[in-house]
Amino acid sequence: SLQYGDIPLHVITDVPADRIRVFAPVMGTDVGDAAVLFRVLRANFETALDARYCIWRGTLYAAFMHPLASLDEPTFVDGMEQVVTLVKTTGDTYSSTGLRFGGDDGH
Repeated sequence: SLQYGDIPLHVITDVPADRIRVFAPVMGTDVGDAAVLFRVLRANFETALDARYCIWRGTLYAAFMHPLASLDEPTFVDGMEQVVTLVKTTGDTYSSTGLRFGGDDGH
């Protein structure tokens, strides 16, 4: 576990699978609320770029996953920053960066 400002980050590596996962809990979010789930699914397509929302053991998380073999330090740092930004913008813009993929059609 790491601390990135006020956000606790967890890092899991799986060498045989060539993967790393960096994730942080999104506190205060009801994963039983259909509107919340709909909104985070939209964000996964539109505003959460390399970081994504996911649910694990009943908790909403922001997560970044990447192959270990091609991971370099700038990509790792960017992934951590996107996870932190996604956690902080949940309930507002639901974004991991200032970029947006697609339009805001309100659906």
